[in-house]
Amino acid sequence: MSVEYNPMEAPVPVKVRGVYITEGAGGSPAPVVLLEDEESRVVPIFVGLAEAISIYHALVGEMTPRPMTHDLFINVLENLKATVMRVLIDDMDGGIYYARLSIKRESEENDIDARPSDCLALALRAKAPIEIQEKVIQESSISKSDMENLVSLENFLQ
Repeated sequence: MSVEYNPMEAPVPVKVRGVYITEGAGGSPAPVVLLEDEESRVVPIFVGLAEAISIYHALVGEMTPRPMTHDLFINVLENLKATVMRVLIDDMDGGIYYARLSIKRESEENDIDARPSDCLALALRAKAPIEIQEKVIQESSISKSDMENLVSLENFLQ
């Protein structure tokens, strides 16, 4: 019996385009990470400020004097001789994204349910691929006009 290929279930490689701030509910600042695929489709992932800063540091290659949580996690994995293989944002329900972190140790690979923000921070540090299911991209991608009011995190922090 053959399994039919369903393009809606295919993972699509994406890159982190940047970390930004937009106006959230009640006018408060809301950090957002933009992910972009090869077709220039952009998916916004809203994250907490601490996670946004962690993702930004990993994106630009900045190291803090002491390891932060995501740096610590990578250090623990390295000491256990495990690696981050990939991150997959695989579902969205009610505006909430779901992700899996694939970790490999020796010949065993495990998928771990995790917040997309943590997955992105870890994938950037581990230089691991980031993917999003096609159905999630189709449900959540935004237009260029939706990005007009974004301010880069770097400018926001200054």
